[in-house]
Amino acid sequence: MPLVFAAGNQAECPPSFPCGYLGNISFPFTLTERPDCGLLPIRNCDDPLKPIMIQLHKNGVWFQLVRVTQHFRSPTTPLTTFHFRDKNLYDLLQNESCEAFRYNYTIPPFFHFAALRIQYHTTLFRCNRSLHVSPPTGMLNYTKCPDYDLYYKHIITADDVSRSSLVACTEVQLPIKDVPDAINPFTFVTADIIIRVDLTDECADCNYRHGGQCKLDSTEKFCCANGIKQQKP
Repeated sequence: MPLVFAAGNQAECPPSFPCGYLGNISFPFTLTERPDCGLLPIRNCDDPLKPIMIQLHKNGVWFQLVRVTQHFRSPTTPLTTFHFRDKNLYDLLQNESCEAFRYNYTIPPFFHFAALRIQYHTTLFRCNRSLHVSPPTGMLNYTKCPDYDLYYKHIITADDVSRSSLVACTEVQLPIKDVPDAINPFTFVTADIIIRVDLTDECADCNYRHGGQCKLDSTEKFCCANGIKQQKP
């Protein structure tokens, strides 16, 4: 990669770059050395002795990147997902520590031209025992945590369960496996998280059709930097 960058204009971003066991990956990912070339910085691509790490937002935590999947429905409609591991949550789940259920795993949209979405997640309810909760029909109950009971649905359905009896409880959003395999919350909640990246149409068009970089100008409006403008007929 240093050779690629040195060979051309620093304003130009490579269409893709090799990254260890992930293979060749491209926008919206980028190397930490070239933050101007993407939205999601990655490090350790060229060090086989270190795990490849990804950062979801500026000054945020670094997570181990497990897999990246990228393909296109059309030249400007990318489908990008990536799978990372939260080591702290993983250790808590492995040790069956109830501290795992004090996480509230939500990932807010970022930038003005892209959003991250957790592919598989569910809502659990952490309820103090003094509330004497009577949960809705179909919800499971985990009672082995010292300070509270946990209520949740093993099978995620489209119908909305009445939650009036849980209104005083604390809602917890957590990632789950794509196919939950047990009623024990420690086995279907997961620290291996699959994220989908949704770009706005203008950003996708800027990057994949015009070879530009998605930016915000001085007025916080979208602009396509260093893009190749189409010639008028």
